Amino acid sequence: MKKARNAQNRLRRLAGQVGLSLENCRRVQSACAQAAALFGTELWWKGDNAQGMVGRLESVQKLVNQEARLTTGAFRTTNQGALSLESGFRPAVAQLETDCDVSRSG
Repeated sequence: MKKARNAQNRLRRLAGQVGLSLENCRRVQSACAQAAALFGTELWWKGDNAQGMVGRLESVQKLVNQEARLTTGAFRTTNQGALSLESGFRPAVAQLETDCDVSRSG
């Protein structure tokens, strides 16, 4: 998560200096920050209700919410459902479950 937050901070500065479009900012966030945050999820993710996963899930969801706010320019008080729809980012649970299901079936 530390690497993901560092990547997100670098991308935030880059987006502010260069003036990336919202779509390009979303693509870069997904490729860099989310990739760093979700790296190795097959090893540590045991499911939504498993013991010890709540803290990790919350930290990944917080990162996804920050990415969504960055790409849309929304306020911190914006409804999470509306923020998810507008940004195009899926909730953290859905991303973790999809990543682990694909790796287990393949």
